Amino acid sequence: MDLRFLASITVDDKPERIIDMHQILPAIDGVLEMQLAAMQGFGVERVLLQSAPPQATSLWGNEKLLALAEQHGDRFWASQFVDPRMPQAVAALESFAANGARVVKLLPVAGYEGDDPALDEFWGTMERLQLVAMIHTGFITARHKAEEAKAGLFMSSRYANPLFYDLTARKFPQLQFILCHLGGAVWHEEAAQMVTQHDNVWADISGFGLFALRRLLGAEATVDWTKVFWGNDSAPFAYPFNLRLHLATLRQAGAMDLAPLLFHDNAQRFSERFLG
Repeated sequence: MDLRFLASITVDDKPERIIDMHQILPAIDGVLEMQLAAMQGFGVERVLLQSAPPQATSLWGNEKLLALAEQHGDRFWASQFVDPRMPQAVAALESFAANGARVVKLLPVAGYEGDDPALDEFWGTMERLQLVAMIHTGFITARHKAEEAKAGLFMSSRYANPLFYDLTARKFPQLQFILCHLGGAVWHEEAAQMVTQHDNVWADISGFGLFALRRLLGAEATVDWTKVFWGNDSAPFAYPFNLRLHLATLRQAGAMDLAPLLFHDNAQRFSERFLG
């Protein structure tokens, strides 16, 4: 795969140091080579890789990501996917922790409410094992429809409201939550409240989190921006384009002072405390 085109792309006002807290690896030939080249080209020091359900065959999942993180421990953290409703979910958490994983990827849009009391044992185990809950929030975008139809499993956006984790964050105050996409274009205000009011709730602005960022900055909303991270959430070749979009949003809002926090410093502080 010829990756020289990446070296020819520049990004104005890009921070020198970047930590990507939400990245996926499509199951295509040469994707790891492209990921490493993009990281080198755009100053990405380390990446938190998002796992996917076994049915999502278009993305790398648990085993491949864990092996990659073991091989390149200085470059990647690997999340591990689990559905907390499954009979062996608690045992899976124990296995994740034993294998060195620190982040658990959760998709409540598969049909569960995060504050369901039936999940308390699951959340309690995560808290005890000092795992991090990385949770999809915001409307499910159209790009997932083909994957859903192929797998015969359909998601529902109604379960992606960040407020489903208000009670859970109160019950389990030592468990760290990351709200992916900061609630998106629909629930960004709810996500902002969660991040700002709970010490143990954080968020990323990956993917359609860009819309949350635009709306919150435009409204001059109260947000604890020291607890929000950037992520690419796309194929590796999209790094320069996603960086440009987020930086342009900050520039237009007169908020470029947030760039070091969102692109590096918040993630650095979080990783030192919770990812080891």
